[in-house]
Amino acid sequence: MLDATDSRAGERGPVPGRTRSTFHVLSLLNGWSLFVMGTLSLGISAYASSWAGVIVSMAIILHGTLEILLSKRSAADSLKSCSRWMAFNQIGLATSLSLYFAYQMSALEPNVLIASLLETPLYDALLMYPEDLRLKLLDGLPKMLGVFYIIVAAVTWIFCGGTALYYWIQGR
Repeated sequence: MLDATDSRAGERGPVPGRTRSTFHVLSLLNGWSLFVMGTLSLGISAYASSWAGVIVSMAIILHGTLEILLSKRSAADSLKSCSRWMAFNQIGLATSLSLYFAYQMSALEPNVLIASLLETPLYDALLMYPEDLRLKLLDGLPKMLGVFYIIVAAVTWIFCGGTALYYWIQGR
């Protein structure tokens, strides 16, 4: 029991509904963002006939839909159970995206990349560089794109892992 000499005597305790409503809003925002971005990506991938893009877009839509459903269920039912499943969903999302990035890395064709740089307007921009640097850029482009995909996968795991950790902690 707090007495008048305790420095925390006038402070209010945590508001039980506030944490739950913040969780609910953030998880719904996350779910709807995934759903909308997945839908836009699906349209673009279908138009470009990129079947790998279509598959990953459908996976993103699925993860977003699951996030929305679990968020709504957590508001009505058990926050603990739903938040744990939402954490697993985030890990699944990171895995889905990482598999797509790995596929994209494996599908890189150095000759096609270099040929695309040798066409206007990209080649005009390359002409501004000295010839030795231009050759290094052309030779290093496939490696640079591979490193780019690795960085994007790492960032994906950081953000999805952070979100999963937040969901897991909220379920305790």
